[in-house]
Amino acid sequence: MNRPELRRQLQALARRHPDIHPYTLALRFQAQTGRILTGQQVKQLLSEPGNGRDQPSKL
Repeated sequence: MNRPELRRQLQALARRHPDIHPYTLALRFQAQTGRILTGQQVKQLLSEPGNGRDQPSKL
């Protein structure tokens, strides 16, 4: 699973649970996918800028 796909899945999970702590989000993600992430990794992935579709294009 590549980084943009990870971020997309985490963002979808975070939207379903908006007030959840990153550690708890990591545990839910692990339960759904089997992939182990730390709360810090989740926090970092969610804070990264999007894949360009959400942002205006740069010339």
